[in-house]
Amino acid sequence: MKNQNLGIRKRSVTGIGALVAMVLASGLALPVWAGRPLATEDAGVLGQGECEIESYAGRVRSNDSDRLTTRWAQFGCGIGHDSQLAFGAGADRADGETTTVAALTGKTFLRKLTDDQTGLVLAYTLHGAKNPGNSFRHDATEIKAVVSIPRNGWLLHANLGSQYSQTAKVYSTIWGLAVERPGAVGPVDLMAEVFGDDRTAPWVQVGARWTVVPERFYLDTSWGVQTDSARTKQITVGLKFAF
Repeated sequence: MKNQNLGIRKRSVTGIGALVAMVLASGLALPVWAGRPLATEDAGVLGQGECEIESYAGRVRSNDSDRLTTRWAQFGCGIGHDSQLAFGAGADRADGETTTVAALTGKTFLRKLTDDQTGLVLAYTLHGAKNPGNSFRHDATEIKAVVSIPRNGWLLHANLGSQYSQTAKVYSTIWGLAVERPGAVGPVDLMAEVFGDDRTAPWVQVGARWTVVPERFYLDTSWGVQTDSARTKQITVGLKFAF
């Protein structure tokens, strides 16, 4: 979730405040149709009438012992017109305080992804948050191009876009690169990625997705680390039900 996309927002403070800002970006972008457990978006789009429920829980910890836990759930469907929409909400908790987060997101394909054809989509998201003592408000907007390339049983994903932080009043360039091997170990898909923005150190992450019931029920997990001096780490576990 998204991503499963950590570190997108500028970190102007340290400790718990930095973790909250960082994982706010993570909790909003990571699970939003990012092909959990990847944070990098994929070019798959739900067909009209197809729906999914996704949920995950995660923990983030830096070298200075700051900790944050995060929870997320979302519901989305294909709405026709080559598009899908989803709404998600969750909570991030650190130092005894909870931040409520939510997102409305969508994807529209420009070229459909198939087993032998590169897919291209436009992904877009509105983020909102309610910090302790404040009212709920629009927090950030992002838009990005997503490419997925099937090659000899592998899937390669690339993202490039822009995010505007309403809180910080700044634009950031966001990006991601991922490789995925469906069915690498029986019903388990394996994947790895690197992602980030132009304001913070990138993240490196690995993940696995277990197909419990084909085309219906999945379990997943991820582990990632940010490549800066704090060596902030995140671990997540999640599930998806498709119908």
